[in-house]
Parts: sequence; structure tokens; C-alpha cells
Amino acid sequence: MRNLQRWQIYIANRVYVNAGVVNQMIKYFDGFYLTDEKDVILERYEEVNNLLKNAYWAKDREVSTMWHAIANSLNYAIFHAESKSLVGFARVVTDYATVYYVCDVFIAEEFRCMGLGKALVEWIVLNETKLSGVNGLLKTRDAKALYEKYGFEECKAICMVQKRK
Repeated sequence: MRNLQRWQIYIANRVYVNAGVVNQMIKYFDGFYLTDEKDVILERYEEVNNLLKNAYWAKDREVSTMWHAIANSLNYAIFHAESKSLVGFARVVTDYATVYYVCDVFIAEEFRCMGLGKALVEWIVLNETKLSGVNGLLKTRDAKALYEKYGFEECKAICMVQKRK
């Protein structure tokens, strides 16, 4: 298992938005780089959509839906440093005050078991200053053990979902 503390953090730039200061960052790790630069990720929304076509929850998602989702979320992408190909993605929807929702966490199959999923979740949960003091939510069928390592707890009886067609 790769040591996630070996990430080297580089501040790419600062962008001021209504919610406060957004630190856009690039992290480099063993042949990969992770970024939260919305413009970079939004330019490649079709790649994100194609990656998520392999996820059971997003396989039928329209490309235009993905564009809107990225445009209105905090986004995190992992790229292979040499080929520049997208290998992982995660998104957070938040009001920056009371709640954030982690969604669309996905690593391409050929890049799994390399610590990349942990890197995404760790960045969001432990290092994302914009979410400090804010309660996190997520839905998962198959990655409970991963999220439990970062303080998420199962809550069976207190959640309701409205699914729209």
C-alpha cells in the first residue's frame, strides 16, 4: 500500500468565490497527479462521463448532466502523469456551512488497489479546508470499509431518498 503522506502539495493558484477563498491544488504521487482545478476538470467532462459509465450508479447518465454536475460541485480528478489520462474522479456537493455530500468516487479498474481511492477520500475529508466543521454524507453499496476509516458511520434508519425519473 502506498504511503499517502508522500503526496507533495503545490498551490496552483487562489481563486476568490462567494463562499470564500478556494485553494486550487495539484498533488503529485508516484506517477499520478490529483487536482481540484474546476476549469481543468470541466474541460474534460466527457472523459469524466466516460469513466463513470463503468460505475453502476452513473452508467446511464447523460453527458450534459455530467457537465452541469461538475459545474455545480467541488471536483477532484486523478490523472496519469505520463499519459495525462483520467484515472479517478470524485465530486462534493455542499452549502459550505452545514453539510457536504461525497459522490461519484470512482477509480478506473486498471488503477485500483494503488491507493488512489484513498487519496481522493483523504483529500476531501482530511485536507479540504472549505469543508472544515461541516458534516459529511455519502451513499455506498460496496466501499463502506474505506469510508469508515475516515469517520463515516452507517445510519440505517435516519435517511430517506427521493428518486426522480
